[in-house]
Amino acid sequence: MGPLVTFSDAMRHAPLGRLVSIAGHVVEQHWGRYLAEHHGLTSAGMRVLMILARAGDSTHREMAERCFVRPATLTGIVDTLERDGFVSRQRDPQDRRSVQLTLTDKGRAHADDIVDLMHSDRPLTSVDADPAKREIIRQFLTEVITTMSDGDPRRLNRDSEPDTETTPGSRPC
Repeated sequence: MGPLVTFSDAMRHAPLGRLVSIAGHVVEQHWGRYLAEHHGLTSAGMRVLMILARAGDSTHREMAERCFVRPATLTGIVDTLERDGFVSRQRDPQDRRSVQLTLTDKGRAHADDIVDLMHSDRPLTSVDADPAKREIIRQFLTEVITTMSDGDPRRLNRDSEPDTETTPGSRPC
């Protein structure tokens, strides 16, 4: 005797919002596995690399603010990135309490590879391979994101924000 409800039945009858949530979760898991297997990075480590690649050198405290974590939380992330050769730490000679984070050549190469992949816009499925369907999906997801972010650009990806705002910690990772 088979299951009473199959996976496809459950998906077919699930509310659309639930499907968007599940899809986001599955994509995030897939992305995390890709980062680990191909770049030796966690999502948190990738965020640090992306910020350094875009904004340049940063103090440990500024980076923690930009990533919305405490400096103590960032320490473990940076320990791993430094151990693996993605970033280097340098104490400020004027203020020994301040630590400057710098992207290494290896970190820059991995950040560039990830940015290229993110901007490649390759289809995720056979459905979004169709340009007409892709545009409908894009419009739907854009409206969901805009509506759910309450119009606050700080809640969105930093690439979707205007480049005029440069206050440390004012942009999410």
